[in-house]
Amino acid sequence: MSGTHFDLNLFRVFNAVMTSGGVSAAAEQLEMTPAAISQAITRLSNQIGEPLFVRQGRGIVPTARALSLHRETADSLHTMERAIRQSEQFIAATSQRYFRIASHPDLDMMLLPSLLRQLAEQAPRCRLESVTSMLDEPSRLQALRLHKIDLVLTSTPHEEKGFCNERLLASPTRVVCRRDHPRIGDHLDMESFFAEEHVVWDVRRRDDWVVRSLAHGELPPRNIAYESNALLSALVMVSQTDWLTITSSWHLALVSDALALKGFPIPWPSDDCPLYMCWHQSQDQDPGLNWLQAQIRRQCQAMHLS
Repeated sequence: MSGTHFDLNLFRVFNAVMTSGGVSAAAEQLEMTPAAISQAITRLSNQIGEPLFVRQGRGIVPTARALSLHRETADSLHTMERAIRQSEQFIAATSQRYFRIASHPDLDMMLLPSLLRQLAEQAPRCRLESVTSMLDEPSRLQALRLHKIDLVLTSTPHEEKGFCNERLLASPTRVVCRRDHPRIGDHLDMESFFAEEHVVWDVRRRDDWVVRSLAHGELPPRNIAYESNALLSALVMVSQTDWLTITSSWHLALVSDALALKGFPIPWPSDDCPLYMCWHQSQDQDPGLNWLQAQIRRQCQAMHLS
């Protein structure tokens, strides 16, 4: 491949085939003919020096070389497309913008379904990816700087210079146990709380447990029986044990009847858990991102948290 000059549009076609799953879907996405898509893939395969797709039934599947190439080029392609689109007018009805948000599954279940419905109605050709594997702050900040992601949804604002933060909502938290808990009736005080074993959410906030970071004062240590990286998993565990957990009122309302759970206010002074939308200031004037931010604000304003 030495000295080969690649047509970057070939990689755009290649990415569309990889993400859409086939030639016809990529053709519809890029408003090209299936024959033009096939020709572009053939040209790229010839330049690479080996096939990128093989026939399987009526469709095609990527080769190992295609999977490797996609991993190596996808982020760079998205970065270039975002840089170009920042100066373009954004028309939701016709845009083919690809948005990437670093979030967490527990937040996605609150916002993503309604947000995707909104996109389907107003921006049917846009795509939205939630990057749930990027949870640590340094990797998120670097991805925002490099325009590999557009937004971060998080409980902690990114206070480093060059980043913008907007508080979207604050979710009340609740202590949860099963309804037939042998020692907890209709009231829960602080002493009873710390006497029990707990399931804790292993996501940290300000390098501390979320519960401790929101409390107005120091808390005694908890007797931790289990750590969970998902609030719904924690609630299922609590429904089948004598353990306690702390979750958002939204997640509790979602499953309290199905899992026979009961909730109590936090028995000490504590803040509600905030949700922030964070982005890099270099994207402040990106019309597409501005549009997406407006949709997220509307979804949060429509939520009833109590």
